[in-house]
Amino acid sequence: MTDIVHTPPATLTRAREIALGEGLQYVYTGNVHDTTGGTTYCPGCHQALIVRDWYNIKRCDITPDGKCPHCATPVAGAFETFHGQFGRRRIPLAINRR
Repeated sequence: MTDIVHTPPATLTRAREIALGEGLQYVYTGNVHDTTGGTTYCPGCHQALIVRDWYNIKRCDITPDGKCPHCATPVAGAFETFHGQFGRRRIPLAINRR
């Protein structure tokens, strides 16, 4: 699909705003440089919990049991302790086949 024009970042931002306004909690612009649109916010206290820019995870403050460290609100997902940074580098992946 290289003949299709990319969706403008402003369109992604507007779509995110509409989704958030309709009550969705975890909506991301994705695949663009947009720290606000790529960040996961606590649905309870609205603190930034996972800060992303493009493919880089700059900060992850969710507890290992999947809660906000500021107000203990559960956050949807599966989490473990995050160490270091995660970004655009390739990471080896092994998939077990049965």
